[in-house]
Amino acid sequence: MKRADVERKEVEILIVGGGIAGISAAYVFMKNHKDFLLVDEYPFIGGQYLRRNPEYQPKDTETRRTGFRLESSLEGGENIWTETPVVGCYKEGEIAVLRKGKPYIIKPHKILIATGAREKFLPFPGWTLPDVMSAGAVQALIKTSGYLPAKDVILAGTGPFLLAVAYEFEKAGGRVKEVAELNPIGKLIGFSSAIFDWEKGTEGIKYIAKLWRKLSYGWRIVEARENGGRIKVTFEKKGKRREEETELLAIGHGFAPNIEFAQLCGCPVAYKHELGGWVVKTDDELKCTDRIYAAGEVTGIGGARKALIEGKLAALTILGVNEKERESLMKTRRKEVKFAEKLNTFFSPSDKLWLSIPDETIICRCEDVKMRDIRKATEEGFVFTGEIKGATRVTMGNCQGRICFPIITEFLRSLRGEPPEAMSIRPPIKPVDLGVFTEFEENQRASKALE
Repeated sequence: MKRADVERKEVEILIVGGGIAGISAAYVFMKNHKDFLLVDEYPFIGGQYLRRNPEYQPKDTETRRTGFRLESSLEGGENIWTETPVVGCYKEGEIAVLRKGKPYIIKPHKILIATGAREKFLPFPGWTLPDVMSAGAVQALIKTSGYLPAKDVILAGTGPFLLAVAYEFEKAGGRVKEVAELNPIGKLIGFSSAIFDWEKGTEGIKYIAKLWRKLSYGWRIVEARENGGRIKVTFEKKGKRREEETELLAIGHGFAPNIEFAQLCGCPVAYKHELGGWVVKTDDELKCTDRIYAAGEVTGIGGARKALIEGKLAALTILGVNEKERESLMKTRRKEVKFAEKLNTFFSPSDKLWLSIPDETIICRCEDVKMRDIRKATEEGFVFTGEIKGATRVTMGNCQGRICFPIITEFLRSLRGEPPEAMSIRPPIKPVDLGVFTEFEENQRASKALE
């Protein structure tokens, strides 16, 4: 297909990502009558935080209420392109996207990257079983359709996100058997200062008040196995083991920023364990390069309020207006970043746990790479990201490393005692059906023949 065959669009500002940071920025541009385009791969804007269905639209925090107001004001606009995944960034700053299966080339003058984050996992034998899901997937089912994937569930891993999912599971009519926090309660005491933040504290107390009888601390999953249509989960704590049975096991061990598009655009990235792993580097006003900015979880895992603030700050910086408000937002953002650093420091698996993943555990589902393959490669001297990839094919499957690369990152960091290298990226960022392009070319030829 010739480059000239693809429909092209020039725009002043392109926002990549329609989560809370993206819509916060878009609202500022809309109010200032600026030419912008927001693209998001999902059928709706608002991201995971604002997922809902007609029966489920909670407005329990000021951040969520603000988010829904922004979403409502933007939804359905001609400059909001949903179901539009980004394919890549090419020479001269051209961005390739697929809008409902049709290829487009977008030429923006400035870009705001708000690509959010994905879940991170500490694997164990059995984590790929059909009745083991990510906590985020469970939440998405409840929020989007009101569907409960099981009558009862055990949630395990680390982080306050597990509490949010457990709360929503019970509110939807399910039964939470246990929320097993990986870290011991002693480690988490330092995080208790978060309760002095009114919004975060109120939300956390609400979850704990409903679930406190079901909370456990310091237990890690050793194994999950099928048992007559249910899942039997083996937990371990200080050498002591116990077994629990459940219809569904939901797991989550934090989040990792989605930096791939930023890398393609030439943005600098850095590994910051206290912010969730590899993040996009920006200045205080969220500028990455002369014409590219970043906001939200992609600059560090810190939650919806940080994303809301950063989206607005980035937009005002791009517009070059409201200097006093920008200074105020920068000050508030610094507080949110400090919270993010605490969040990711306290709620994270230890180096010992990353190093003790059993040999038989699958790490890369796509390529069926097991921990023994990774361990053997490192023992043979392959201790860099690219070397591990070449030696084992890990990260080379259909998901292109979105699940396994954060695992490899944490394993290598724990093994070497220093941050590993970022994974190399090339387009397409996500798998693309070549039929889209061939069909488009055939339609172009047919159209010319009719002329």
